[in-house]
This record gives sequence, structure tokens and C-alpha cells, in this order.
Amino acid sequence: MKRIVAVAALLLALILPSQVLAEFAGRPLTNNVMAPTGYTLGKGEFTVGLGSVAFGFTDNIQAGTNLLLFAFQIYNADIKASFMKGEDLAFAAGVSVLSFSFKVYDDDVLGDDEVGFTAIAPYGALSKRMGENTVAHVSTTIAIFSSEDDADIQDADFSGATQGTSFTAGLEHGYSERTRFLAEIGYDSTFEGLRVGGAVLFGWTKFRLKLGLNYFGAGDGFTWPVIGVWWRFQG
Repeated sequence: MKRIVAVAALLLALILPSQVLAEFAGRPLTNNVMAPTGYTLGKGEFTVGLGSVAFGFTDNIQAGTNLLLFAFQIYNADIKASFMKGEDLAFAAGVSVLSFSFKVYDDDVLGDDEVGFTAIAPYGALSKRMGENTVAHVSTTIAIFSSEDDADIQDADFSGATQGTSFTAGLEHGYSERTRFLAEIGYDSTFEGLRVGGAVLFGWTKFRLKLGLNYFGAGDGFTWPVIGVWWRFQG
């Protein structure tokens, strides 16, 4: 048993640098379960995750993308600006741009062909501390879809990750210095579906691990895991 513990400790030391083992303090969430929060990265900070990358150009402006989605031919970019960043109250706004293709089932569009869509989605997010260990996050997104064939996005064979115009409210509760519980609920008016999600976030000075589930009630319903592994560095 002692040998197993010793080997595990050695592997952990090799995988994670020593500063990673310190508490994750002073770095608020930029996203809750999936929805944005009112915070941005600081100047020179950058994150590297499972496909997602983001960089803080200033203390109030960050830009990012998800490289993993490019493999599925979903081209995307996001820019977010903080207009108020306090410990108790924060507000940020941004815009996401996506380009993708879906099958469309409509009398005027062939269902066997994929139609290219472009989505421009401005959003705003507010975060307010509700107690010593609890922060509330609310956000709203207005998604504007367009296509070369004048197809309606509501006729498309969309996936569970597709987000339309929506409103989301969530809570972040700090259970300990390294563990936080996250919860979200929202409604997507474009696809007429409820979004519900929950996750546990394990955080250290630079490393974070998020594990949870998210349900989207549009169509037949979609349930998929929320898995986030990323590093947060400061330049």
C-alpha cells in the first residue's frame, strides 16, 4: 500500500508543477457550468484547455476560441470585455461568431444537403456575490442566424451544443479552497428548450478540472458530460 501511495505521489509531482498544488485564489470564473460570467481574464493571462484557448489582452478584454470545434467544421471566435470588475459585483459583455453547416428539413431546401449558417451572438453577463462563499451569475445571449440559402435555423438538424437566444441563471458555491459546486438553468427561445446543468470544479493556482452534466430539452432532448481540463497562466 505504501508503495502505491509513493508511486502515485511521484506521478503527481511529475505531471503537475509545484505551484499548481497551491490554492486557487484570486481568479474568478470566466464561465460557470457553460454560460459566461461577469469576469474576464487579467492582462497577460491565458488559458489552455481541451480545445479552448483564451488570452487577456488587458485586465478588461479577452479573446478566445475552441480549436476542438474546428475539427467538426464549426469555426468560432469570441471576444469579451469587462465594464465592471469588483469582488462583489462584475459585469461583462461580448460577442461570439460561429460558422457551421447543418442539414435542413424544409420544403424549399433539400434535406440531403447541408446548409451553411453563420451565427453572431452578442451577450452580457452579471456576477454578484451573495455571501462569503456564493456567487450568482446571470447572462443573456441574442443569437442572430443567417444562411446563403435563406434557410431557417429552426428547421435545421441542430446539435445539443447549438445555442440560440437564451437567458441563463447560475450559482457558484465554494465548498472549500479547492472545490466549488456549479449549477445553471436557462431557457433557449430559438430552439424552445430548457437548459439545466451542474458541475464540480476542482481548482489550484494554475490547473482546473470541471466535471458535470448538461441537459438541453429541445427536440428529443440532449444530455452530455461537461468535462473541462485547462491551465491558467500569467505572462
